[in-house]
Amino acid sequence: MLPPASDAPPRFRRVTLATTAMAEEQQWWTGRLGLDTAPGAPAGGFAVRVGSGVLAFTPVPDGARARGGAGGRPSHHVALEVAEDRLVEASEWLQRASPLVQLRDGETIVDFPDWAAHSVYAISPGGHVVELIARHRRPWEPWIAGIATPEEVRGAGLVRGISEVGITTPDVGALVDRLEGLGERLWYGDPRDGFAAVGDESGLLICVREWRPWFPTDKAAQPGPLSIELTRVLGLVPGEPVPVGSATELWAADGTD
Repeated sequence: MLPPASDAPPRFRRVTLATTAMAEEQQWWTGRLGLDTAPGAPAGGFAVRVGSGVLAFTPVPDGARARGGAGGRPSHHVALEVAEDRLVEASEWLQRASPLVQLRDGETIVDFPDWAAHSVYAISPGGHVVELIARHRRPWEPWIAGIATPEEVRGAGLVRGISEVGITTPDVGALVDRLEGLGERLWYGDPRDGFAAVGDESGLLICVREWRPWFPTDKAAQPGPLSIELTRVLGLVPGEPVPVGSATELWAADGTD
């Protein structure tokens, strides 16, 4: 079953991940990928613009580092939506930062017929799984007539915004129940299997059991502090964070679409 269609803009406004490799992450995002910095960086961290959203990084608190296991090194997942007909060009941009993750057959582009999408993946220096996803039911032209041609728009200009964010939890069923109580909708996966996708094509929360490998890698979903600001969640109230999963807070983003 395909995810609920949506032609709305990406609803993730700001996502803050934790990392133990701050300098390396900053060089990866701003140096190798060339993303512009954004205001409001966390203390000791940084923030970059990714299309209509902001991706920020904060240091892992000492207490969380001690409790996290495996060196207290969180591994998050974030997917960036790219122009649906320009995934190859966008993947070349991502490959400048890190080698693309290869599948068993050596290919790097993943076909998701059940999601009406194709994706590529890379792993950042801090161990985060970064996906570029082209959603074929969401045509989007990242150029303005008279200002730029399609051929002139490259790299970060092909990114529309943040499309998915992974949330780790010891109990996926309880997490899905919590999100549905906020007005979200489960559309894919079986919580009993440790994986579920909640939301629609304008923004999906990927719910996974702690330590389950992030597809298509062997990187375990290691919990760490995570903050997500998003629109169109009926149960979120501005200024009142809702804790979900292992170490995640959901926030109502300012403004509406």
